[in-house]
Amino acid sequence: MILAHQLLTAEAQKPDRWMLFLHGILGRGANWRSFARKWLADRAQAGEPDWGAVLVDLRDHGDSQHLSGDRTVTAAAADLVALAKSITQTHGGRIAAVLGHSFGGKVAIAAADQLRAAGLGADELWVIDAPAGPRTEPRDRSTDAVFAALDQLPPQFESRGAFVDALLAAGIAKPIAQWLATNLEEVNPDAEPRQWRFGLDLERISALLRDFTTLDLWPALEAEAAAGARVTLVLGERSQAVFGDELARAQALAEAGDIALATVAGAGHWVHVDNPAGLLEILSRA
Repeated sequence: MILAHQLLTAEAQKPDRWMLFLHGILGRGANWRSFARKWLADRAQAGEPDWGAVLVDLRDHGDSQHLSGDRTVTAAAADLVALAKSITQTHGGRIAAVLGHSFGGKVAIAAADQLRAAGLGADELWVIDAPAGPRTEPRDRSTDAVFAALDQLPPQFESRGAFVDALLAAGIAKPIAQWLATNLEEVNPDAEPRQWRFGLDLERISALLRDFTTLDLWPALEAEAAAGARVTLVLGERSQAVFGDELARAQALAEAGDIALATVAGAGHWVHVDNPAGLLEILSRA
C-alpha cells in the first residue's frame, strides 16, 4: 500500500524535482497545503518552476491507515521510499528534497538516509523544529495533554462542534481542538442522527511517538551532510522543541559548516502557521 498523498505543481508543468512535505504527530499532509503552494509560487518567481510538492499522510495518519509493519520512525521512512519510487515512475522527476516538521522532522532524517541507501539521495534535508536525538524529557508537555484529553473522550459525537467543545472542556486550546477536528470521520453517513468519531488509532499513534522520543538520528543527519546534502535545522524562536544538548550539538555542527541552523522570528513550535513568511524566506535564501 502506497501512502496517501497529494501532488502540487507550479504553472501546471511536469516537475523535474519534488519536495516531500511531512507533517507532525496527529497531523496530515493537508496541514502543509497553503505553505507548499506559496513555496511553489516563490520558486517559480525565482526562475525555478520545475519544482513540485508532495503532501504526505504518514502511516497511521490521515488516509494512510491500516499499513502493515512496525509503528516506528524507521517503518514510516520506508513507506516514503516506496512512495518516492512510485512518484518518480509515474510522474517523472526525482525526490530532490525532504522537509518534515516535529515528528515528521525525524521521519525526514530517516527517509533521507534510506533514500540515499536506495540510490535516490536527496539534495536537501529540512528538519523543522524537531530534535534529531532522543527526547525523553521534553520541556513542552502539550502533546501529552492532547493525548490524555483524547483518551478520555466518548467514542462518538453528534457534530464537529461537540468534539471541539469536549476538548475545550478538557483544557485544550481552541486552535488545537479545531485542528484535531480535521481527523473526524462520519460513522455512518446514511444514518440519522449523524455521528462522528476521531479517525486515528491512538494506540498506533502513541507507539510511533514513543519510538520518536527514544530514537537517535544524529548519526544519520550527519551522514547526510557528509554525503553532500544541504541539511538545515529550522527552529521556532519561542519553541521549546530543541534545547540543551540537542541545541548545543546543532550549534556546533552549524559553526563547523556541516549544517545550516536558522530561526523563524516570533514563531512557536508551529513555525509554518505562526510565521509562514519567515519560514518561506529561509527556504528561499537556501
